[in-house]
Amino acid sequence: MRITGLEMSLRPFARIGLLCTALGLLVVAPAAVSAQDTPVVPDREQLKEYTIAHLDINQARDDFHGQLARVHDAEGRLRAREEVEAAIETILEEHELTQERYDEITLLISLDGALRAMFEEIVLELETEG
Repeated sequence: MRITGLEMSLRPFARIGLLCTALGLLVVAPAAVSAQDTPVVPDREQLKEYTIAHLDINQARDDFHGQLARVHDAEGRLRAREEVEAAIETILEEHELTQERYDEITLLISLDGALRAMFEEIVLELETEG
């Protein structure tokens, strides 16, 4: 097969095009993965459900620590720990949250000042309501 002068002069451009395509895929693929990994910011209603769950989990943990202070044997401590874990799981289910989503929202609140302010506002509303 004989290569003409025109084909010879186009080879560097073909290689550059292939290189650009490959580089483009390297840049776009991680961006697509990152976009999928980016946590979804909850709206106010979702944040309210999270906040109610958060307050209930805090109460369950407080109860656990109070119970733990009264238990002096390893078996009793294990039973108390299993009870609080079951209570937390039930609370999350009642509020249609997975542990992963709960942790994700917790992280978002700690990183986003506006979301943190909305969370604190909801906590105040819930405490005021009783």
